[in-house]
Amino acid sequence: MLNFIVVPLMPLVGALTANLNELIRGESAQLHPKMSIGIKTFSVAAAGFAVVWFALLITAIYTSGNISTRAGVEVLMLFLAGFGVTAALKGSRFISDRAQLWIYRLALPFILLSSALVIKFG
Repeated sequence: MLNFIVVPLMPLVGALTANLNELIRGESAQLHPKMSIGIKTFSVAAAGFAVVWFALLITAIYTSGNISTRAGVEVLMLFLAGFGVTAALKGSRFISDRAQLWIYRLALPFILLSSALVIKFG
């Protein structure tokens, strides 16, 4: 069972991943037509999208430990819940263009920090 302090982190990472998924697939251009994304921002967002899958796997493995896989399954289910809700509701349409750019820029540090916190305190 996960520590309740770190439970909100995995749905947030899932929502962030759904947001990055929209960027990579080009759907964010339809939702935010006036937003211009530079090459550095896109590169950091793409790196965050690639890293999130490895970070999620490592987080699930380390939280589950050697005895039980329940905590690892909880990590994955919380991630999928955040991902699914954000993807189904197109959650990025509620965010302004400027905030969306900062979400893309800070995605990689947030993913790594939240995964480290879940591993340490989860």
